[in-house]
Amino acid sequence: MESETGRETLDLLVSLGKSDASGVYLRPPADEDAIAAMQAAAARELGEAVPDSYLALLRMTDGVQINGAYFKEAQNLVAENLDVPRSGIIVLGNDGSTAEYVFDKRDRRYYTINMGTQDERLAGGDDAVGALGVRC
Repeated sequence: MESETGRETLDLLVSLGKSDASGVYLRPPADEDAIAAMQAAAARELGEAVPDSYLALLRMTDGVQINGAYFKEAQNLVAENLDVPRSGIIVLGNDGSTAEYVFDKRDRRYYTINMGTQDERLAGGDDAVGALGVRC
């Protein structure tokens, strides 16, 4: 379930995405067919569907760039996770440098981690965007 803070963060992203000077670049929302295909592929290939909080982001913008940070589009999320498979997590995006934004299937929480070291957590929480250490 999406938290109130998560909803506020998503609303802020949409607001910032309307300004060319904000550093927030939104895409059109993912359509329900793309989300359904991603969910089926995630369940089959990653062992779990993508959590609802990330789906809320995809329904607002199918991928987003926030300054250097990037969150994956529905059509690329599963394939890109299969490129560098890691048990226990689903990679949702990265900061454009050395950190990744992930959903940890083991404790059902979201984290910012150092790339390649999934147990070295830099930030975390219950919400897909607001708890990942991304600052707009």
